[in-house]
Amino acid sequence: MSASDLTFRVLFVCTGNTCRSPMAAAFLRHALGADASRVTVESAGTAAWEGQPATQPSIEVAGRDGVDLSGHRSQRVTPALVRAADLILVMEHGHVAAVRTLGGDPGRTHVLSEWPPPGEPDLPISDPFGASREAYEECWRRIAHHVERVMPFLQEELRARSV
Repeated sequence: MSASDLTFRVLFVCTGNTCRSPMAAAFLRHALGADASRVTVESAGTAAWEGQPATQPSIEVAGRDGVDLSGHRSQRVTPALVRAADLILVMEHGHVAAVRTLGGDPGRTHVLSEWPPPGEPDLPISDPFGASREAYEECWRRIAHHVERVMPFLQEELRARSV
């Protein structure tokens, strides 16, 4: 088994890839700690302009928790990114449809707030772009909460791949 067979690939998808999905990807990398080298985490947007930095409020909100978004550059979600991912976590139902049109496997594509089941669909992750600082803070709190709910699944996947 090659090292790439042991790596689990997670793709976060939002709209512009400057707020929600980069925050989620960065939070997951941070939360993985010592396991971070065994998980490839990427983010992309369904309508992203290539090469844009994360929004300043995203950088600031994440930075307060020691998560660095300063090097992030946006990218549009592509069929190649979708095919390479073992797990695709999107921010809204519309993103599921967009990912599936690019060949996303329905069994591997989920709305972050609703997965793993039963999830917490009453805590959706709204787009804070252009909104208040408080909207970014609430978005960050919800992303952190939902990513922490996903962690046991990821840890189990990593254990299974190392056997």
